Amino acid sequence: EVVADGSFVVIDRATGVRSGPHNVLVDDGDRGDEYTYSYAGPTVGSTGVGGTRRTSARGDRAAVAVEYVLALPEGLRDDRLARSPATVPCVVRAEISLDAGARRVDVRLTVDSRARDHRLRVLCETGTRSLTHIAGAAFAWLDRDTRVSGRWGGVEQPTAERCGHDLVGLDGALVVGMDGLREYAALHDGRTIAITLVRAVGWLSRGDLPERRGHAGPALGTPTAQCIGERDYRYCVVPQFGGMSLALAAREVREFLSPARIVTGDGTARTFVAIDRASPLQLSALRSGPEGSIVLRMFAPRGETAESEVRFASPVRDVRSVDLREGETGLGNTGLDVIRTAAPPEIVGGALRVRLAPDEIGTFHVMLA
Repeated sequence: EVVADGSFVVIDRATGVRSGPHNVLVDDGDRGDEYTYSYAGPTVGSTGVGGTRRTSARGDRAAVAVEYVLALPEGLRDDRLARSPATVPCVVRAEISLDAGARRVDVRLTVDSRARDHRLRVLCETGTRSLTHIAGAAFAWLDRDTRVSGRWGGVEQPTAERCGHDLVGLDGALVVGMDGLREYAALHDGRTIAITLVRAVGWLSRGDLPERRGHAGPALGTPTAQCIGERDYRYCVVPQFGGMSLALAAREVREFLSPARIVTGDGTARTFVAIDRASPLQLSALRSGPEGSIVLRMFAPRGETAESEVRFASPVRDVRSVDLREGETGLGNTGLDVIRTAAPPEIVGGALRVRLAPDEIGTFHVMLA
Protein backbone atom coordinates (compact mmCIF):
# COMPACT_ATOMS: atom_id res chain seq x y z
CA GLU A 1 0.00 0.00 0.00
CA VAL A 2 1.55 3.29 -1.16
CA VAL A 3 0.18 6.64 -0.01
CA ALA A 4 0.53 10.07 -1.60
CA ASP A 5 3.51 11.11 0.52
CA GLY A 6 5.60 8.21 -0.87
CA SER A 7 5.49 6.06 2.26
CA PHE A 8 4.27 2.49 2.05
CA VAL A 9 3.54 -0.64 4.05
CA VAL A 10 4.18 -4.22 2.94
CA ILE A 11 1.47 -6.82 3.60
CA ASP A 12 1.99 -10.56 3.78
CA ARG A 13 -1.05 -11.86 1.88
CA ALA A 14 -0.78 -15.27 3.55
CA THR A 15 -1.04 -13.97 7.12
CA GLY A 16 -2.11 -10.32 6.87
CA VAL A 17 0.97 -9.21 8.82
CA ARG A 18 2.02 -5.65 7.94
CA SER A 19 5.51 -4.13 7.83
CA GLY A 20 6.07 -0.40 7.85
CA PRO A 21 5.60 2.38 7.21
CA HIS A 22 8.72 2.64 5.07
CA ASN A 23 10.18 5.39 2.87
CA VAL A 24 9.38 8.29 5.20
CA LEU A 25 11.72 11.23 4.57
CA VAL A 26 12.99 13.35 7.47
CA ASP A 27 15.15 16.44 7.00
CA ASP A 28 17.13 18.05 9.85
CA GLY A 29 19.21 21.19 9.81
CA ASP A 30 22.98 20.62 9.92
CA ARG A 31 25.28 23.32 11.27
CA GLY A 32 28.21 20.91 11.35
CA ASP A 33 31.06 20.21 8.97
CA GLU A 34 32.23 17.33 6.77
CA TYR A 35 33.45 15.44 9.85
CA THR A 36 30.65 15.92 12.36
CA TYR A 37 26.89 16.34 12.23
CA SER A 38 25.42 19.08 14.42
CA TYR A 39 21.65 19.41 14.71
CA ALA A 40 19.80 22.62 13.92
CA GLY A 41 15.99 22.77 13.99
CA PRO A 42 13.30 22.66 12.95
CA THR A 43 12.88 19.16 11.51
CA VAL A 44 10.80 18.78 8.35
CA GLY A 45 9.27 15.50 7.16
CA SER A 46 7.35 14.06 4.23
CA THR A 47 4.51 12.57 6.30
CA GLY A 48 1.19 13.96 5.10
CA VAL A 49 2.64 15.82 2.11
CA GLY A 50 0.27 15.53 -0.85
CA GLY A 51 1.61 14.22 -4.13
CA THR A 52 0.60 12.49 -7.32
CA ARG A 53 0.58 8.71 -7.73
CA ARG A 54 0.85 6.68 -10.91
CA THR A 55 0.76 2.88 -11.12
CA SER A 56 2.23 0.69 -13.84
CA ALA A 57 2.81 -2.96 -14.63
CA ARG A 58 5.35 -4.13 -17.15
CA GLY A 59 6.42 -7.73 -17.51
CA ASP A 60 7.02 -9.17 -14.06
CA ARG A 61 7.28 -5.78 -12.32
CA ALA A 62 4.53 -3.69 -10.74
CA ALA A 63 5.45 -0.16 -9.69
CA VAL A 64 3.98 2.95 -8.11
CA ALA A 65 5.54 6.32 -8.93
CA VAL A 66 4.96 9.20 -6.51
CA GLU A 67 6.00 12.81 -7.00
CA TYR A 68 5.67 15.62 -4.46
CA VAL A 69 7.36 18.83 -3.35
CA LEU A 70 9.13 19.01 -0.01
CA ALA A 71 9.46 22.59 1.25
CA LEU A 72 12.79 22.77 3.10
CA PRO A 73 14.41 25.72 4.88
CA GLU A 74 16.80 27.34 2.42
CA GLY A 75 19.68 27.23 4.90
CA LEU A 76 20.74 28.38 8.36
CA ARG A 77 20.08 31.71 10.02
CA ASP A 78 22.99 34.13 10.16
CA ASP A 79 23.75 33.07 13.74
CA ARG A 80 23.82 29.38 12.63
CA LEU A 81 21.78 28.35 15.68
CA ALA A 82 18.65 27.37 13.73
CA ARG A 83 17.29 27.08 10.21
CA SER A 84 16.01 29.97 8.15
CA PRO A 85 12.23 30.56 8.06
CA ALA A 86 12.47 30.98 4.27
CA THR A 87 11.91 27.75 2.33
CA VAL A 88 12.80 26.40 -1.10
CA PRO A 89 10.86 23.75 -3.06
CA CYS A 90 12.63 20.41 -3.44
CA VAL A 91 11.00 17.96 -5.85
CA VAL A 92 11.00 14.32 -4.72
CA ARG A 93 10.20 11.42 -7.03
CA ALA A 94 9.85 7.91 -5.63
CA GLU A 95 9.41 4.66 -7.52
CA ILE A 96 8.33 1.73 -5.35
CA SER A 97 8.40 -1.57 -7.24
CA LEU A 98 7.75 -5.25 -6.62
CA ASP A 99 8.96 -8.05 -8.89
CA ALA A 100 7.06 -11.30 -9.32
CA GLY A 101 8.55 -13.97 -7.07
CA ALA A 102 10.67 -11.49 -5.11
CA ARG A 103 10.30 -11.13 -1.36
CA ARG A 104 11.55 -7.57 -1.23
CA VAL A 105 10.36 -4.11 -2.30
CA ASP A 106 12.75 -1.95 -4.34
CA VAL A 107 12.84 1.82 -3.93
CA ARG A 108 14.41 4.45 -6.17
CA LEU A 109 14.40 8.04 -4.93
CA THR A 110 15.26 11.14 -6.95
CA VAL A 111 15.66 14.33 -4.93
CA ASP A 112 16.22 17.76 -6.49
CA SER A 113 17.70 19.56 -3.50
CA ARG A 114 17.77 23.37 -3.39
CA ALA A 115 18.45 23.59 0.35
CA ARG A 116 21.74 24.08 2.18
CA ASP A 117 23.07 22.93 5.54
CA HIS A 118 20.81 19.95 6.12
CA ARG A 119 20.73 16.15 6.45
CA LEU A 120 18.11 14.13 4.60
CA ARG A 121 17.31 10.61 5.83
CA VAL A 122 14.80 7.92 4.93
CA LEU A 123 13.11 6.00 7.77
CA CYS A 124 11.93 2.39 7.76
CA GLU A 125 9.98 0.95 10.69
CA THR A 126 10.91 -2.54 11.92
CA GLY A 127 7.83 -3.04 14.09
CA THR A 128 9.86 -4.26 17.04
CA ARG A 129 12.71 -3.36 19.39
CA SER A 130 16.04 -4.99 20.10
CA LEU A 131 19.20 -4.22 22.04
CA THR A 132 21.27 -5.38 19.05
CA HIS A 133 21.05 -5.15 15.29
CA ILE A 134 22.85 -6.52 12.23
CA ALA A 135 25.08 -4.45 9.95
CA GLY A 136 26.82 -5.69 6.83
CA ALA A 137 30.59 -5.26 6.47
CA ALA A 138 33.01 -6.27 3.73
CA PHE A 139 33.31 -9.90 4.90
CA ALA A 140 30.88 -10.15 7.82
CA TRP A 141 27.48 -9.45 9.32
CA LEU A 142 28.27 -7.54 12.49
CA ASP A 143 26.18 -7.71 15.68
CA ARG A 144 26.10 -4.17 17.05
CA ASP A 145 24.58 -2.66 20.16
CA THR A 146 21.56 -0.54 19.33
CA ARG A 147 21.90 1.82 22.27
CA VAL A 148 24.79 4.27 22.26
CA SER A 149 26.33 5.68 25.41
CA GLY A 150 25.96 9.45 25.71
CA ARG A 151 29.19 9.75 27.66
CA TRP A 152 32.12 11.53 26.10
CA GLY A 153 34.89 9.12 25.24
CA GLY A 154 37.39 11.54 23.68
CA VAL A 155 37.20 14.66 21.56
CA GLU A 156 33.78 13.83 20.11
CA GLN A 157 30.46 12.81 21.64
CA PRO A 158 29.22 9.33 20.59
CA THR A 159 26.27 9.27 18.18
CA ALA A 160 23.89 6.65 16.82
CA GLU A 161 25.25 6.99 13.28
CA ARG A 162 27.25 3.99 12.05
CA CYS A 163 28.85 2.85 8.82
CA GLY A 164 27.13 0.12 6.83
CA HIS A 165 28.30 -1.83 3.79
CA ASP A 166 25.30 -3.39 2.07
CA LEU A 167 22.59 -4.17 4.61
CA VAL A 168 21.29 -3.30 8.05
CA GLY A 169 18.40 -4.76 9.99
CA LEU A 170 16.86 -6.41 13.01
CA ASP A 171 17.12 -10.17 12.54
CA GLY A 172 13.64 -11.66 12.41
CA ALA A 173 11.90 -8.36 11.60
CA LEU A 174 13.32 -6.32 8.71
CA VAL A 175 16.45 -6.02 6.58
CA VAL A 176 17.23 -2.94 4.49
CA GLY A 177 19.61 -3.22 1.53
CA MET A 178 21.64 -0.11 0.73
CA ASP A 179 23.09 0.66 -2.71
CA GLY A 180 26.07 2.93 -2.01
CA LEU A 181 24.47 4.47 1.08
CA ARG A 182 27.03 4.15 3.84
CA GLU A 183 25.55 5.83 6.94
CA TYR A 184 22.67 4.56 9.04
CA ALA A 185 21.29 4.76 12.56
CA ALA A 186 19.14 2.33 14.56
CA LEU A 187 16.76 4.62 16.47
CA HIS A 188 14.15 4.12 19.20
CA ASP A 189 15.73 0.87 20.47
CA GLY A 190 15.78 -0.49 16.94
CA ARG A 191 12.19 0.31 16.05
CA THR A 192 13.35 2.67 13.29
CA ILE A 193 16.19 2.28 10.79
CA ALA A 194 17.33 5.64 9.44
CA ILE A 195 19.42 5.68 6.25
CA THR A 196 21.28 8.90 5.44
CA LEU A 197 20.73 9.98 1.86
CA VAL A 198 22.76 13.20 1.94
CA ARG A 199 24.53 15.55 4.33
CA ALA A 200 24.89 19.03 2.87
CA VAL A 201 27.40 21.31 4.61
CA GLY A 202 29.55 24.28 3.67
CA TRP A 203 32.69 23.70 5.75
CA LEU A 204 35.43 21.11 5.88
CA SER A 205 35.88 21.82 9.60
CA ARG A 206 34.46 24.20 12.16
CA GLY A 207 35.73 24.82 15.67
CA ASP A 208 32.44 25.90 17.26
CA LEU A 209 30.47 22.65 17.38
CA PRO A 210 29.04 21.50 20.73
CA GLU A 211 29.51 17.83 19.73
CA ARG A 212 33.30 18.07 19.34
CA ARG A 213 36.24 19.80 20.95
CA GLY A 214 38.00 22.04 18.44
CA HIS A 215 38.72 21.48 14.78
CA ALA A 216 38.98 18.12 13.00
CA GLY A 217 40.77 19.59 9.99
CA PRO A 218 41.43 22.85 8.12
CA ALA A 219 38.75 25.54 8.40
CA LEU A 220 38.03 25.63 4.66
CA GLY A 221 34.79 26.49 2.95
CA THR A 222 33.34 23.69 0.80
CA PRO A 223 30.46 25.20 -1.20
CA THR A 224 30.08 22.21 -3.53
CA ALA A 225 29.52 19.97 -0.48
CA GLN A 226 26.07 21.56 -0.22
CA CYS A 227 25.08 18.99 -2.88
CA ILE A 228 22.73 21.31 -4.73
CA GLY A 229 20.92 19.60 -7.61
CA GLU A 230 19.31 16.30 -8.52
CA ARG A 231 20.57 12.99 -7.13
CA ASP A 232 19.35 9.40 -7.24
CA TYR A 233 19.28 6.90 -4.36
CA ARG A 234 18.40 3.19 -4.27
CA TYR A 235 17.56 0.82 -1.45
CA CYS A 236 15.30 -2.14 -0.79
CA VAL A 237 13.31 -3.43 2.17
CA VAL A 238 12.98 -7.12 3.02
CA PRO A 239 10.34 -7.89 5.67
CA GLN A 240 11.14 -11.21 7.30
CA PHE A 241 7.64 -12.62 6.96
CA GLY A 242 6.96 -16.29 7.59
CA GLY A 243 10.16 -16.95 9.47
CA MET A 244 12.41 -15.78 6.62
CA SER A 245 16.00 -16.30 7.73
CA LEU A 246 18.69 -13.64 7.68
CA ALA A 247 20.48 -15.68 4.99
CA LEU A 248 17.44 -15.56 2.70
CA ALA A 249 16.95 -11.85 3.38
CA ALA A 250 20.60 -11.21 2.55
CA ARG A 251 20.14 -13.17 -0.69
CA GLU A 252 17.29 -10.84 -1.64
CA VAL A 253 19.56 -7.86 -0.96
CA ARG A 254 22.36 -9.39 -3.05
CA GLU A 255 20.01 -9.95 -5.99
CA PHE A 256 18.92 -6.31 -5.69
CA LEU A 257 22.50 -4.99 -5.62
CA SER A 258 23.89 -7.39 -8.24
CA PRO A 259 21.07 -8.62 -10.46
CA ALA A 260 21.71 -11.57 -12.75
CA ARG A 261 22.97 -10.84 -16.25
CA ILE A 262 21.11 -12.47 -19.11
CA VAL A 263 23.18 -13.28 -22.20
CA THR A 264 22.43 -15.11 -25.44
CA GLY A 265 24.26 -18.37 -26.02
CA ASP A 266 23.42 -21.52 -27.97
CA GLY A 267 19.76 -21.41 -27.03
CA THR A 268 20.02 -23.78 -24.08
CA ALA A 269 18.88 -22.27 -20.77
CA ARG A 270 21.51 -22.62 -18.08
CA THR A 271 22.86 -20.83 -15.02
CA PHE A 272 26.57 -20.08 -14.89
CA VAL A 273 26.79 -20.48 -11.11
CA ALA A 274 24.20 -21.44 -8.50
CA ILE A 275 24.53 -21.29 -4.70
CA ASP A 276 22.16 -22.64 -2.04
CA ARG A 277 19.70 -19.83 -1.28
CA ALA A 278 19.28 -20.85 2.35
CA SER A 279 23.02 -21.02 3.09
CA PRO A 280 24.55 -18.12 5.02
CA LEU A 281 27.70 -18.39 2.88
CA GLN A 282 28.08 -15.22 0.81
CA LEU A 283 29.63 -14.79 -2.63
CA SER A 284 32.30 -12.07 -2.64
CA ALA A 285 34.06 -12.49 -6.00
CA LEU A 286 33.65 -14.49 -9.20
CA ARG A 287 35.97 -13.72 -12.09
CA SER A 288 38.40 -15.22 -14.57
CA GLY A 289 41.67 -16.47 -13.12
CA PRO A 290 45.04 -17.72 -14.32
CA GLU A 291 45.40 -20.57 -16.81
CA GLY A 292 41.69 -20.70 -17.61
CA SER A 293 40.55 -21.04 -14.02
CA ILE A 294 37.72 -19.21 -12.25
CA VAL A 295 38.42 -17.31 -9.04
CA LEU A 296 35.69 -17.98 -6.48
CA ARG A 297 35.70 -16.12 -3.16
CA MET A 298 33.14 -16.76 -0.42
CA PHE A 299 32.91 -15.94 3.27
CA ALA A 300 31.07 -17.09 6.38
CA PRO A 301 29.54 -13.84 7.67
CA ARG A 302 28.77 -14.77 11.27
CA GLY A 303 30.48 -16.67 14.05
CA GLU A 304 29.33 -20.10 12.96
CA THR A 305 30.46 -22.76 10.50
CA ALA A 306 28.58 -22.60 7.19
CA GLU A 307 28.50 -24.65 4.04
CA SER A 308 26.91 -24.60 0.60
CA GLU A 309 26.85 -26.44 -2.68
CA VAL A 310 28.21 -24.37 -5.57
CA ARG A 311 27.25 -25.66 -8.99
CA PHE A 312 28.57 -24.29 -12.29
CA ALA A 313 27.18 -24.67 -15.80
CA SER A 314 29.91 -27.28 -16.45
CA PRO A 315 31.19 -29.91 -14.01
CA VAL A 316 34.13 -28.96 -11.80
CA ARG A 317 37.31 -30.81 -12.77
CA ASP A 318 39.69 -29.46 -10.13
CA VAL A 319 39.79 -26.90 -7.33
CA ARG A 320 42.66 -25.38 -5.37
CA SER A 321 42.54 -23.25 -2.23
CA VAL A 322 44.59 -20.01 -2.24
CA ASP A 323 44.85 -17.00 0.03
CA LEU A 324 43.61 -13.48 -0.71
CA ARG A 325 46.62 -12.92 -2.96
CA GLU A 326 45.23 -15.63 -5.24
CA GLY A 327 48.63 -17.19 -5.77
CA GLU A 328 50.48 -13.94 -6.50
CA THR A 329 52.91 -14.04 -3.59
CA GLY A 330 54.45 -10.72 -4.57
CA LEU A 331 51.31 -8.89 -3.49
CA GLY A 332 51.15 -7.30 -0.04
CA ASN A 333 53.88 -6.65 2.49
CA THR A 334 53.19 -9.43 4.99
CA GLY A 335 56.68 -10.91 4.71
CA LEU A 336 55.10 -14.36 4.81
CA ASP A 337 55.41 -17.03 2.16
CA VAL A 338 52.00 -18.49 3.02
CA ILE A 339 48.92 -16.85 4.49
CA ARG A 340 46.30 -19.13 6.01
CA THR A 341 43.91 -20.58 3.44
CA ALA A 342 40.53 -22.20 3.83
CA ALA A 343 40.18 -25.95 3.47
CA PRO A 344 39.71 -26.89 -0.21
CA PRO A 345 36.12 -27.78 -1.15
CA GLU A 346 35.06 -31.30 -1.99
CA ILE A 347 33.96 -32.11 -5.53
CA VAL A 348 30.69 -34.04 -5.33
CA GLY A 349 28.80 -34.91 -8.50
CA GLY A 350 30.58 -32.20 -10.47
CA ALA A 351 29.71 -29.49 -7.93
CA LEU A 352 31.67 -27.97 -5.07
CA ARG A 353 30.80 -28.51 -1.42
CA VAL A 354 32.26 -25.43 0.28
CA ARG A 355 32.58 -25.49 4.08
CA LEU A 356 34.01 -22.49 5.93
CA ALA A 357 34.85 -21.99 9.59
CA PRO A 358 33.25 -19.13 11.56
CA ASP A 359 34.20 -15.72 10.07
CA GLU A 360 36.42 -17.42 7.49
CA ILE A 361 37.14 -16.20 3.95
CA GLY A 362 37.73 -18.83 1.28
CA THR A 363 39.34 -18.14 -2.10
CA PHE A 364 39.53 -20.93 -4.66
CA HIS A 365 40.85 -21.50 -8.18
CA VAL A 366 38.22 -23.59 -9.95
CA MET A 367 38.84 -25.51 -13.19
CA LEU A 368 35.79 -26.62 -15.16
CA ALA A 369 35.61 -29.69 -17.38
